[in-house]
Amino acid sequence: MTNDDHTPFPNTPSHEQGSGLERHAPTEQPPRKNNLFSLPRITTTIAIMVLIVLVGRWFWPSGSNNPSLQRTARTYDTNAPTSGYSGNATNTHLLSPDWALGIETAWRIPLSAGDTSPIVFLHAEGSTLYAAFEDRQGASPTVVAQAYDLSGTEPRQLWSTTAQNTRYVETSEFVVTDTDIAFNTLIIDKATGHIASTPWDNAKPVAFADGIVVTCDGIWTCKGWARDSSGWTQQWRSWTAMQAFGNLSSDRITHPTSRVITDNETTSVLLPIKTSEHPAQLIDPRTGVVTDLEDPASYDTNNPRDVLLARDGIVTYDDYTALTFDVGGFLVGLQPASTGGRMTTNDGTLPSTSDIQGFLAGDAPTWATATAKEVNRAKGEQCPILTVTPTDGSPSRAVCPNDNNLGRTYVAYVPSEIRVSPGADVVFAKFDTQQAQGGFVFVDTSNGSSYVSEELNAAKDLTWVFDDLVVGIVNDTIVAFTPRSS
Repeated sequence: MTNDDHTPFPNTPSHEQGSGLERHAPTEQPPRKNNLFSLPRITTTIAIMVLIVLVGRWFWPSGSNNPSLQRTARTYDTNAPTSGYSGNATNTHLLSPDWALGIETAWRIPLSAGDTSPIVFLHAEGSTLYAAFEDRQGASPTVVAQAYDLSGTEPRQLWSTTAQNTRYVETSEFVVTDTDIAFNTLIIDKATGHIASTPWDNAKPVAFADGIVVTCDGIWTCKGWARDSSGWTQQWRSWTAMQAFGNLSSDRITHPTSRVITDNETTSVLLPIKTSEHPAQLIDPRTGVVTDLEDPASYDTNNPRDVLLARDGIVTYDDYTALTFDVGGFLVGLQPASTGGRMTTNDGTLPSTSDIQGFLAGDAPTWATATAKEVNRAKGEQCPILTVTPTDGSPSRAVCPNDNNLGRTYVAYVPSEIRVSPGADVVFAKFDTQQAQGGFVFVDTSNGSSYVSEELNAAKDLTWVFDDLVVGIVNDTIVAFTPRSS
């Protein structure tokens, strides 16, 4: 990955400028002869120096010539004021340009009191946020499910239910049906919050298609389940290749959220197969018929192909060749493949197989807002870290997060987290730092200003509800973040 343009943004402090503290350091006084090193004088001097350092950091942060940096949130506490939400409550899967104004905490919802690190599940659907978590503080472990309407200034609770549960709830794999949210052991009714046990024991649900929930045990077996007025009924059971649930998360080009593919006539599900040992497999959710995408006898396990899920098929590729398969698992395309070091932003929609074929041939990703490409910093430059190229034809923008007033130097980014506003005026990404503490940063690419919130940096399981509202878990609280009011 190469890029010859390493010009820093005008508001990015250089190494020669130093920090604000260095510019405002106290001048050294001439030594005195009378008891200069006495204990009272040493104690007093140290106290004064510490005070100067603290005041200097507060009033003269590095990069203070940029007013936007002075509005960056430094610390947080659970009792800090919140601003409420005043956005448009719309989700176009794009980043709102209003994030160029900064970050505010919109509201907080406390969860399990006393449990500082509960396992929480979040899912947004329209303006509704669903949350579920285990409460193990009492004698009998319970599961709490809640739903909130987030379209107003403050969240409005729609329902809250509690059920006893002694089985472990695995939330990393879940399926959302028309009426329910299903995990390995529990099903939650989206309308009422009613919590029921699943009939598939500890198997994990991997897809919902054609009225069937497909579950897999993580080893060799998958099953299909249908529900009618009398309850759930197993429809089929199929043997598969060795399974690995992580094979969908490694995709940095299409960012799928479901394993279902369809051409409006036929529907298939991409199975969670360990592709380092066996080619990818599709399964028919109605019949349980399993289809290998390639011949296992000739499949090169030393050089397995990456799997890209499209809305109407599958594309597998390596450094040289891309294979395109339709919904039925038939090979329908073969072409040279190269990403050119490009990764797509995690926004927009799911592409078609023809969209992916065009991208691997060098076209812009029509389904995403932009491509991101890491800058070659082999010569030691710290900025920019990456460039983003908007799909709409706008000029490429360099991204150099400027966060020196918090004492951080960003050095890399996490591709799966990046979002870009139309025209790439604002970039959101998770960056790694030289201080080994990552952070979520909004970067105004027009002037290099960056905005961070320590509360946002502490959040886990970020879930985008609207273009201008993102929620996450901080300790035992659901916290929402929104652009700063103008």
